[in-house]
Amino acid sequence: MKWPIVNRKTLGFQMFAIFLCIILLFSVFNVLSIFLFNRGVQREVIQYNRLMLNNTADLYRAHFERIRTMLFETYRNAHVVAYDRQLGKTGEGPQPLMASEVLKAVRAEAFNSMNYLNNLLIYYERGSLIVDKEGTVDAEMMFSRFYESSRYPFAYWRDQTNRADNYVLHPNDAFTINDLNVSYTAQLIPFSFRMPSSDYVVIALLDARTMYQTFFGETGDRLFMIVSDDGTLVYSSSGELSAMDMPAFEGGRDYALSEDRYYFAKKDPASGLTYVTAVPSADIASRVRNASLSLLVVFAVSVVICVMASLYFGRKINRPVKQMVASLMRRDPVKVPSAIQEFDLIQRNIGELMKEKEAIRKELLGKRTLLTSFGYINKLKAITSDINEWNDIAGIDEPFVLVLCQLHFKSKTVSASQLRTDRMAYYVREYIHIFLSERMPSSHTFQIENNQILSLIRSEETRETLDETLETLKSILDRDKAYLLATIAVSSVHDSSAQFNDAYREVLRMARQARPLDESQVLRVHRAVPELLLLTVPQEQELYANLQAGNRNYCISFMERMLDRMDKKGAGVQQLRELAGGVIARVAKILEPYGSDADASMRLRYVEHVGECFTLDQFKQLFVQLFTDAAAVVQANKEKQDPTVSLVMEMIENRYADDLSLDLLADRLNLSAAYLSVYIKEKTGANFSDHLNAVRIRKAKELLAGTELSVQEISARIGYRNVTSFNRMFKKITGIPPGEYRKSQWLKAE
Repeated sequence: MKWPIVNRKTLGFQMFAIFLCIILLFSVFNVLSIFLFNRGVQREVIQYNRLMLNNTADLYRAHFERIRTMLFETYRNAHVVAYDRQLGKTGEGPQPLMASEVLKAVRAEAFNSMNYLNNLLIYYERGSLIVDKEGTVDAEMMFSRFYESSRYPFAYWRDQTNRADNYVLHPNDAFTINDLNVSYTAQLIPFSFRMPSSDYVVIALLDARTMYQTFFGETGDRLFMIVSDDGTLVYSSSGELSAMDMPAFEGGRDYALSEDRYYFAKKDPASGLTYVTAVPSADIASRVRNASLSLLVVFAVSVVICVMASLYFGRKINRPVKQMVASLMRRDPVKVPSAIQEFDLIQRNIGELMKEKEAIRKELLGKRTLLTSFGYINKLKAITSDINEWNDIAGIDEPFVLVLCQLHFKSKTVSASQLRTDRMAYYVREYIHIFLSERMPSSHTFQIENNQILSLIRSEETRETLDETLETLKSILDRDKAYLLATIAVSSVHDSSAQFNDAYREVLRMARQARPLDESQVLRVHRAVPELLLLTVPQEQELYANLQAGNRNYCISFMERMLDRMDKKGAGVQQLRELAGGVIARVAKILEPYGSDADASMRLRYVEHVGECFTLDQFKQLFVQLFTDAAAVVQANKEKQDPTVSLVMEMIENRYADDLSLDLLADRLNLSAAYLSVYIKEKTGANFSDHLNAVRIRKAKELLAGTELSVQEISARIGYRNVTSFNRMFKKITGIPPGEYRKSQWLKAE
């Protein structure tokens, strides 16, 4: 038999030609890809290393700026300055109490992990004394015993007190550190600050290795160094690299090739530092060659395999097709064995199709009206299908389980996509009906509301099958969580259809227990939902007093803590929405004095936003926006605040420690005390005593956290003549006694 590929009109030849065209296109694509790969890899390497260096330089620059700020603040610390003055007084030795305050300031920065410090030193020339994170020590002993360095002996730092520059970033050096009988070596970069005509220097010993690992990372053969404007090597990650190795960057480029390395440079004009990284060029070239060779080998093998496969499959497909066409032309179908299942099926039925062809044509001519009627009958059957299902459900006299699928549409996404929620709910209902029917033939699915889909499942379906089916359904619904979320609640087993209402109420209650998650949920059992955490009266007063003062940060922080507490207790989305609705209503009430726009429009806008909150972060963002908008209204109206209220608030803020009373203010304003009380309440939303106590307790918090005064002394300083009254008011507003508040603040400071 003649091979079919010889004839150009055969199916086999044309399929082979198509295969060859596809192979040719892929071959051109592969060759072009290899060519572009070889040309572009160097650019990619240069761009990648440039981005890596820019990122590292930005991190170093930001950190050096942070250290500059820290050095300046430490230098200007009141206790540091006072201790220097005390050392300068003739005949007076160091004061331990004053030294302890300096030590606290040093430790606060030295133990801050974000500073990457090995130590923070304050060198006082007058007493030849150093204060570091461990205490005070003689300066000469510090640099000869505890922090030994050939580059930075004691004489070096003594000379630094006469320099003209304020900030100096000193080159890196190896320090031998002896600490509690433990000796080790560390690479440190000193960064010092001194003001002109000053007798002390603040020195930050930066941990060079930790900074390098954090900002640059362990990157194999890639080397890194920092060079100052005068060519001094500030830091090098390896002894192989020095400032002398850095080539000249010509034509304004930020990279150059020198010997066996690519050098990349990034200069910071503000600090004068140049950041340099070096990458071996031989390794890159070798990898490019190996990759190119591998691609060429794979390409050649692929072309050979594709050509052979094209020849084989073209001939295999063409031969049975040719035989079938020949049998059709003869109107005498003959079964030809074939390894392709579809060809066997065609050949088995081709004879019957040919025999029936004529009979069907004649039969259709006389039955056109009957076929049309058959289409209408099918439509009528579809109309009555739901009624039949309801009849089946009403007649159930055996145990069943009810599954509620509560849909929550994300209106913003739905509106943007121009979809209708009723059509979406219909599609979901149809899919759930088909999905459950395939796995549980006894199930019935119907739609109660636009967002409620119920499925009734008879008890013969096993619980394991139901659980597995619902988990699969959940994963499928989660694919559309950008548009809607579903809460799937499963009832307990009920005895008969007479308990359908009980089962429905049960799944409704369970659906309200959904957690604030951005995914569909399957609820199988009732869980203990905590009672709604309402604000206590003192908490509410403090929150809304801060809101009236325009303190948005406090209000946001307070509500975030409240939401975190509710989430830890297992609160559901519905509870969080009820809480949000209450807060929105109260905020709108507070803004009533500022006009109807600030009240009604905000209430309507945020009540709509509550329905779009499904996760804890979304609720937090809602409160951030709410308090930001409310604080903006308050701040905007502060400028046109009533002069009487402004005077009262100013008196409270400045004379809170005096025996201040409403009667005293009323006499000063030539008003009655009763009228002034009502006036303040109407304009600010709080009584005079609430404002006074709020200011006093705020001052008390500052004294408790920042001083060592006793509670009784603080009570007297802020205007309370009776310490018992102070304790009672402090606990009423903050929720804890003054002593516990001080302990909590000290623990945070440590």
